[in-house]
Amino acid sequence: MGVIRIAAAWLAAVVFMALAGTAAQSGFVLAALADVGAPISGGDALGMIVADLGALAPLYGALIAIAFAVAFLAGGLVVRVSPLPRLLVYGAAGLIAMAVMLAAMEPVFFGVPPIAGARSLAGQAVQAGLGCLAGLVYAALAKRR
Repeated sequence: MGVIRIAAAWLAAVVFMALAGTAAQSGFVLAALADVGAPISGGDALGMIVADLGALAPLYGALIAIAFAVAFLAGGLVVRVSPLPRLLVYGAAGLIAMAVMLAAMEPVFFGVPPIAGARSLAGQAVQAGLGCLAGLVYAALAKRR
């Protein structure tokens, strides 16, 4: 049953990251709009977040799934051969996966980061930080009982 536990933990981390990352990127876009004087009501903000969750999260989640599969597999190898704590290894794996994925996406999209809320250093840091949290979710759920 270890494979099922690991797959479920990976899926939970992917879903967490897709939802949290999409909501965070929406927040960055809304903040940028407010900075240039766009009037944004609470209903407008909520509507945008919901629309992004429906439209962006599935595609973003698919890319996250690939990045986390590679990162958590590599993390598993590190955990086996090093004395580092599991939480540290998988947290770092999630953070690095998101940072690398965002950096790798930019050249593919003609130099424009496709995740609008990650076009600033702060936006990228938030996405990477959420990747770290997703790695912690994976580490907690994938641990042998």
